[in-house]
Amino acid sequence: MTLFQLILLGLTAFFAYQVYKHINSLEDKPSGGAPKPFDDGGIHKDIEELSPQTIYTVKELIEQADEAYENGDLDKALMILREANYRKPFDAEILYKIGFIHYKKGVYQDAIEALEDALKGDDKDPATYALMASSYRAKKQYAKAGEMIRKALRLEPENAIYHFNYANILQDLGHIQDAIGEYKKALELDGELEAAKEEIEKLEKELNEEK
Repeated sequence: MTLFQLILLGLTAFFAYQVYKHINSLEDKPSGGAPKPFDDGGIHKDIEELSPQTIYTVKELIEQADEAYENGDLDKALMILREANYRKPFDAEILYKIGFIHYKKGVYQDAIEALEDALKGDDKDPATYALMASSYRAKKQYAKAGEMIRKALRLEPENAIYHFNYANILQDLGHIQDAIGEYKKALELDGELEAAKEEIEKLEKELNEEK
């Protein structure tokens, strides 16, 4: 081996040793004085979120949604109910509650769509038809609202509030005499329904003034 080759071999070994020392120094002394956490791409967080103690039953989700609603947090209630609906599709109770939250938020078309889905799970629930009636009325679709409240009344004819709501829709449609009749039915079923008394007095006074 020539002298030049010996010198070249020595330089190569020297630089290899320096690189080795540098790598060891990085492993022994990370920047910032403390070891950096291993970046697992969020897998650990996902595992924590999916761990048994954070998985709720559908019943528990509904209870949490009810609590959120009672606390005035409609968005949170809706989010939880959507999760419950994902777990148990076409459950009438869940979809009714979703529709009710949409109604309270003033998003009436979404309320109607949720309630239509609720009827696929239970088409004999008068409350669902009644809420659909209120949603259609809010959209000023009075004929459709009347159709829905009549379905509710066929299922629960002794419900004073349904008769009162039907009277309101009849009044919207301009059927004043029929509206008075429904207000009176509501009052017969619930003598303490002051709003029905007030509407009867108001409408009868208007009719007398027109004579």
